[in-house]
Amino acid sequence: MNEPENPAVDAKKEFFSLEEVAILMGVGYQLIYKLVRAGEMPAARIGKIYRVSRRDLDAYLEQSKSHSGGVCSVCGKTYHSRLSLKHTCTQCDEPICVDCWDRKKIHLCRAHTPGAEVAATPSVEKN
Repeated sequence: MNEPENPAVDAKKEFFSLEEVAILMGVGYQLIYKLVRAGEMPAARIGKIYRVSRRDLDAYLEQSKSHSGGVCSVCGKTYHSRLSLKHTCTQCDEPICVDCWDRKKIHLCRAHTPGAEVAATPSVEKN
């Protein structure tokens, strides 16, 4: 981990508050809080206070490098966040974006949707 921009945060500590994690990562507190509440970033809750261990923070950063984003198996849109692809096809576990799952109510990928192959390919008129 790089040295923090804020010298008040000791980067060699074993446990960090969410505010310290935000400073170390150079992001806002609300983002870290959302990641913890969503279960994306591991944190221990002690009373009303969250603490993130150095080991969990390092593991989260490594995981986010290798598992970020993907392509929706329904609409084909590329997403940079795993949160946007949190659902999967009920038959094959291919990723489905939140928009297709929640708004369009599509729970199957193109391969498992009857007639999707025809709808997915644009028609070409012959002259």
